[in-house]
Amino acid sequence: MCIRSILRTTLMLDRRHVRLAPRRSLFVAAIASWSGLAATPADLSLAQSSERIAVENSDNEIVVTGISGIVVNGRARRCRPVAGDPLDAVDLRSGYDTDPHSGLQVAKYMAIIPDGPSGYIAAPNAEQITGPAFWQRIGVGMDQYVFRAPSNNRPMCVGGSGGIDRFAGFRRIVHATPYRGHRLRFTAWVATGGAQQVSFWLAAGTQWHQQRGQLKARRTETNRLLNGGNTNAVPFGGNHGWTPVLIETGPIHKDADHISYGFDLQGSGDVWVYEPKLEIVANGLDPRTGNIIMIGRNQ
Repeated sequence: MCIRSILRTTLMLDRRHVRLAPRRSLFVAAIASWSGLAATPADLSLAQSSERIAVENSDNEIVVTGISGIVVNGRARRCRPVAGDPLDAVDLRSGYDTDPHSGLQVAKYMAIIPDGPSGYIAAPNAEQITGPAFWQRIGVGMDQYVFRAPSNNRPMCVGGSGGIDRFAGFRRIVHATPYRGHRLRFTAWVATGGAQQVSFWLAAGTQWHQQRGQLKARRTETNRLLNGGNTNAVPFGGNHGWTPVLIETGPIHKDADHISYGFDLQGSGDVWVYEPKLEIVANGLDPRTGNIIMIGRNQ
């Protein structure tokens, strides 16, 4: 079934729940209805109401119902941390090495992950699996960014003033076993304010080998990307109101041991993300292989 047919089918299935404007709302209706056309390994309820996800109430702006004050005049407001978030207290000084020749600091790709009873640590990125409930903070030069993790079904955000060689974001990494042989779909809503570049990804592969616990990570020939893609080829920066994102891939390879999905902000600005979802594409709806990557209203 082609993407045009899938969008047309989901539009008919969910026409009751989305108010449509000419030509511009097909993708909005499709994303609103996808929550009822997919299942997770945990057999989450498929009866979520699409009414609260999104409606189109004017010719110029998508309004995500129940979420107000984040987008004003087509621009997302600044990201602010939540007071008392324990991840804000993690020491990020280990995220830099000193170049032996120049003496300058070199930023490393780091991830903030749980560390047993002691709380959380910043460790070199090794594609650490931390499960479906934990959003890892990741990046290069994370001390130049602020983070706001999702809570009570509220949006999450990243903001900062890093250079174009810096980035920060959120990701989840889960075991691949329940997803092998299935197509996966990652959807979300995104809004930005003065962002240089925002990227999303969904990927399945094999983990990096690790040495000395999590203090040193290295790529090996067994570290492979087996499925997936990202939105890097789609310039998405500046100011945007709520915009739908979709990445679909699969069937997930039998050798994959983890699934990674998330988003990051490259350089400076602010990005807000609402209702990120990873779902198995329901059997029979889409027999294709390969990737679908869509960001924006007019794709």
